[in-house]
Parts: sequence; C-alpha cells; structure tokens
Amino acid sequence: MIRPPAQRRRGISWPILALAAVLVVCLVLVLTIVRPSPPERNQPLQISTSEWLPYISPDLPDDGPVAAMLTEVFGRAGYSPEFVFGTWPRAERDVRSGATIGMAPVIVSETRSSFALYTDPLLDFTYTLHGRKGADLDAFSDRADLKGVRVARIDGYKYWDALDRSGATFIDYPSSLAAFTAVKDGEADVVAEGSIAGRSVLESAAFGGDASDYAEVAPRTDLTSSTQGLHLLIKDTPEGRTLQKQFNAALEDFRGSEDYDRLVAGLTDTSAEVVLDSAAGGAVELMDADGEPMGSTPSGTQAFVARWPDDAPASDTLIAVKVLDGPLRGRLLWARLEDLEITHD
Repeated sequence: MIRPPAQRRRGISWPILALAAVLVVCLVLVLTIVRPSPPERNQPLQISTSEWLPYISPDLPDDGPVAAMLTEVFGRAGYSPEFVFGTWPRAERDVRSGATIGMAPVIVSETRSSFALYTDPLLDFTYTLHGRKGADLDAFSDRADLKGVRVARIDGYKYWDALDRSGATFIDYPSSLAAFTAVKDGEADVVAEGSIAGRSVLESAAFGGDASDYAEVAPRTDLTSSTQGLHLLIKDTPEGRTLQKQFNAALEDFRGSEDYDRLVAGLTDTSAEVVLDSAAGGAVELMDADGEPMGSTPSGTQAFVARWPDDAPASDTLIAVKVLDGPLRGRLLWARLEDLEITHD
C-alpha cells in the first residue's frame, strides 16, 4: 500500500507572534489600569445644594439666579448640571463620598481644605448680623467682642473668622427661617446671615414678624460683617482639577456678558429692578453723585437701584443706579426719581 507523503507542518511566523503579544499586553493594561479622566462632556453632573433664597431654590424659576449662572457656565464648558437639594451637611457628605461632583454656592473654608477645590467666585456675598432695631443693635458696631451675645447660626454654614473668635454664644438652627424666628421669639439676639438672604427671609410670607422691626448692624465692622465670594466647591481629584480649569475659563467668558450682569443685578434687591424712562420724553439724563451731567441713555434702558433713599424722596431726588444696557452699560450713575419706572410685581 502506497501512503501519501506526510505534509510538513507550517510554523507560526514571528510577525504574527509579535502582534499577538502586543495585543495581550494591551488587553492586560486596559483591564488592570484605571486612569482618572474628567466627566464626559454633555453628560449631566450632579451638584449638591440647599435652598437658599433668593440665590437658589427648586421653587424659583430655573432653580434661582445662582443655579441659572451655574447652568450657563457649565453649558459653555460642555456640561449639563443637575441640582440635588437637601441640607448643607448632607451636601458636604455627598461631595466627600463622591455621590455628587460638587456643592454650591459656598464660601472658601479652611475646614474643607482637606478634600475641596474651589472655582473662581461666581459673585460677591456679604455676611452680616441681623436683629431687632433699637439701642442694643446700634451698640454692636462699638463692641470689641460679642461675649454674652446669643448668635443664631444656620446648620452647615461656614462663617468668617472674626465672628468665630468673637466669644459669642452660638446656637445652631436647621434653617435661616428658624434662626430669624428664634430672634423674634427672644431665643437669640442676632442672626448671622447674608445681607440679601436675611432680607429675603424677613420679607417672606413664612416669617411671622414684621420685617420693618429688624435691621442689619450698622455701620458694619470686621466683627459684624464680612464680604466674600460665593464659589462652586469640587472634590479634589484629578478629574476635579480638570473640571475646575474648564469651569473657570467658561466663567471668565460669562462674566463679560449682559446675562451675567442681569443675574447679579437681580440678586442685589428684587425691588431694585427699574427701567429708565424720561418723564419729559426723549433720552434719560444721567449724572454723577454731585448732579453733574455724565451722558444720556435711551428711554427703556434697563437698570437696577443701588440704594433707595431712607427718607421720602422728591421727584427730582437723585437715585444711584447701575445701568444694564445701552451706551452707558455697566456704569454706576445717578438718575432723577421721576425717570425711574419700577418693573417688578
């Protein structure tokens, strides 16, 4: 019987072996090495926060001016934020645990430095002390310390150093409303709260007292007041550092826009939104504090009042206004009361 010749086995060529080795190494690297990377753009980012009128609240349009600001800045950076409302202590816990990527709005605090990064400030914010009008409140500006004073604080807030070292007796309350109610009921002497936020609580329907019975300590001192920035806090990770840089770049661009000016102006005082409309017809004349002409702007120009006069003004009383559009946009000038039309409800 004739058998066919045995076929020679062909070995595997070295290029194929080299390619297979490379593929195996790559697969191992992919499976064993986790490289930190920033969140994918256009993906929702969860931001922890707490209701803080008039800055941020689920009951406000667009969740409030600060939420609108964060949404705009994140949008310019390619992200979409989602706001998770709770208490401030819970917000911090969520950031620490990684449940959310950040919390806002907050001031810079050394107690959070072990885990936190801060963006550039979104806007300026003034803390102060609020209490019942009278001689006791007027005497605060002359004090060297606050020993014997009962200061109502809001749980989860971070305050300024001079207040923390003031010697006051601090009583914590779960909300700003509860803190002001404690002052109304005689449980505390003053509330440490933002100037704008405090006025918002006093004028709210939920507060049981008369807002006109309360005032801020004036004049302000380092002991009784502090102006700081409000920031977005991000957990200190490689991804967080990348996100911080992207956010800061987008914020710098947004600061030069008219939309930014409107959001900040709306936070100054909801009763301060006005339209400049000449009582005599034509353009509105604007002046400096001494009444010297500084130019004019068309009727219909948007503005907000920097400060209403304390006494009953006359029609020709000069009112300081921040001009929001038109040729004098951004200028702080003075207009006659008769040329101001209040636009808020």
